[in-house]
Formats: sequence, C-alpha cells, structure tokens
Amino acid sequence: MSSEEAQLKEEGVIRASVSFPPELLREFDELAKSLGYRKRSQAICDAMRNFIVEYSWKEAQGNVIGVISFIYEHETGAVAERLLEVEHSFNDVIVSTMHVHLDEENCLEVLVSRGPAERIQKLSNTLQSLRGVKHLKLLTTALVK
Repeated sequence: MSSEEAQLKEEGVIRASVSFPPELLREFDELAKSLGYRKRSQAICDAMRNFIVEYSWKEAQGNVIGVISFIYEHETGAVAERLLEVEHSFNDVIVSTMHVHLDEENCLEVLVSRGPAERIQKLSNTLQSLRGVKHLKLLTTALVK
C-alpha cells in the first residue's frame, strides 16, 4: 500500500476516477460554485447522496415518506372534485395536504404521505393521470430509524 492510499484510508475516503462529458462537468462546476461549494468532490458526494435517497425507496421494504407536489388548472374537467375523491380514497397514506392558489387558473397542491412505497406510487400515478394536472413531482425517502 502506498503512502497516499494509507492516508486516504485513514481519512475514510476512497479516491475514484470518473469521466464526464466536458459540457456536463462545466455546468456542474458552475452550479456547485454558485451554491458555495469550494471543492468539486464535496458537491459530487452530495449529488451521490441525493441520487441514493431519491432512488433507494424503490427497493425499500415497508413504509416510506413521500411528498407529492402538483400544479393543476382548477377549472379543467371538475379536477377539484376528482382530486378530493382521490385524496379520500388514499387517506390511509396521506398525512397532510396544503393548497395554494397560484393565479386565476392554477393551484398548487402538496400532499405529505407515509406508508407502503407501492401505495404512495399508486397515489402519485392516479393524481398524474387526472385531466387538468399540469405537472407533478414525487419525492420519496425510506424511513430512517
């Protein structure tokens, strides 16, 4: 073992080589700098943690926490009534809701959920399929004990 490898092992890090398309790395470095990162490696570590959190819930057994945020046109096809029906049929996993009027036509709804990953994914898919829902984002994470 070289002295550099020994030092890295003591610090609790492993050096890895990764290849990036030049434009992607340039954009990443600019954004990381604007966010206050002094070292590229710390920004990459944070990005990797976010990637793990975002996708690890799909493998999770048991319960997860989910936040579903979506924008919809409240006058389109009785969407408000349909949303209420969906939310009532998923009251076993919906913990809290928040409703915000964005403008004359659009509303933002945020649902906090807790329960089986499959059930929360089904809730998200059901909401996304409603006529009038313009944009939906599901953020999930496994429950940490």
